Amino acid sequence: MKRYDFLGVAGAGKTTLVQQLKRKSAAMLPAAAVDLAVSRTITQSHDTSWKHRLLAYVPYLQASLRNSIVTKGESIAFARFSEINNTFLATVHEMLSQSSRSQYRRAEGYYHFLRTVRRIAFLEQWMVGEGVLFDESLSQKVYAVMPSDHGNEVQARRYFEKMPLPTALIHLDADAIQVVRQVRERELATGKLIPGHRGLNDEDLLRSTEASLDIARIGAECLHARGCAVLTLAASEAIDNNALKVCLFLENQSLK
Repeated sequence: MKRYDFLGVAGAGKTTLVQQLKRKSAAMLPAAAVDLAVSRTITQSHDTSWKHRLLAYVPYLQASLRNSIVTKGESIAFARFSEINNTFLATVHEMLSQSSRSQYRRAEGYYHFLRTVRRIAFLEQWMVGEGVLFDESLSQKVYAVMPSDHGNEVQARRYFEKMPLPTALIHLDADAIQVVRQVRERELATGKLIPGHRGLNDEDLLRSTEASLDIARIGAECLHARGCAVLTLAASEAIDNNALKVCLFLENQSLK
């Protein structure tokens, strides 16, 4: 699988850009890739019984069958991933054990990290040679396993030096003040904040955002040094322009 990772702070416009790419990019998003992987599991796997193949044609059983296949496939794929990437997982466990976050926040972060890892491992088995664009990427999950505070730069560098290398990285850089403004505007419009932003005043939110931006820049630098192709975008640029840049970048990567 050609794994294309997004990396950027919450509130910079990453999800909005991904939704724009959904209509333009040749790379699939994870949900579509999972549907295709499930279909291939049913039709190509020797472990799939004739009963399961028959159930795939019964509409009201399709969702249950899909969930069963994904759960089983992810468990098997994760075991393989753990053997190959045991050093990376050990690094993540160490980072979590040293985190200043509450026990609940550590458990929540590890849950989201594992969910992403399991999904990637499953898709790598069934999407050989095909491009998948991850919004909630393994690169992005650095924020799930460590606090976005100044002073965590060394830990961030360890994460990116050990993680499985993506095919390419789309790094969405931004101005911290602009991000804080967008976060507050979204809070007023929807009443929602991500867990890391809750309870922060504007000064603390700005400080956390600046640290998060530094972590993303460290990630882009580390992955580029390891041989990963990196496209850095400015969040302040028009979304159509950024979407076009990503499409051209991914098209170029797909030809390699």
